[in-house]
Amino acid sequence: MKLSRTGWNNVIIFSVMIFILVINVTNKKLYSSTEQQDNKQQTLFAKHAVILSLAVNQQVAIERIGRTWRATPAKISGQALEQMMLTWHEITGDIVTVPPELDHQMALVVTVELADEAQAQLLNLFITDNELLVFNLQQKRWLAFPLAIFSQLIPNEILAS
Repeated sequence: MKLSRTGWNNVIIFSVMIFILVINVTNKKLYSSTEQQDNKQQTLFAKHAVILSLAVNQQVAIERIGRTWRATPAKISGQALEQMMLTWHEITGDIVTVPPELDHQMALVVTVELADEAQAQLLNLFITDNELLVFNLQQKRWLAFPLAIFSQLIPNEILAS
């Protein structure tokens, strides 16, 4: 097969384009399954959301002071408080499509104020036999977490009278 110089250039260009298309198609197939798994897990708040304050059952209020946190009354402080707030920001849970029937009066109510949001987020926390369920009233969304996470979100010091 005898081709001119421009003919060979066209063959090389088309073969490179086909190769790029093959890579793009296989890349989409590889990452589409992980994207579906990511959709089943979500954080409580948007990734770049900034928590300004958090209130637990209107008994303990935690507010941002610069880059640190202050609890009122001072039941928790220092690194334990920092770790608690980091957990609230970064925790990911499974989306619950069919929530169980729970008595909403038995919920632990957490109010979270986020920067750039006019309305506070109201969260109801429910402890079941094997998991922690969180219901976001504004988003009408249920998330399930391992039961062990509850002590990181709400340390014992906060609930102690």
